[in-house]
Amino acid sequence: MSGTFIRTDSATGLPVGTEAVFLTLGSALVALFPTGGTNEHGAPTFHWSCNGCRDCSYYAELRGTARNRANAHAADCRALPWPAFGDQD
Repeated sequence: MSGTFIRTDSATGLPVGTEAVFLTLGSALVALFPTGGTNEHGAPTFHWSCNGCRDCSYYAELRGTARNRANAHAADCRALPWPAFGDQD
């Protein structure tokens, strides 16, 4: 998904409009956010994105499905949060 661009909030680093956040075992965040689109029945669709391992959902899904997948990823992922740009060690 190298062509995917997700706009993030500069204060939190989470995708704009994040509706839910899950914590991974390594303390990274998995964010659930709306795509801005709808499915064939007019229901809003959602994506999730992990700020640790940088994994994300590949397809827009209904909120319940995307939420369950984001939560499952958070339970399995051991990634640490990536440092913000400009952080010094």
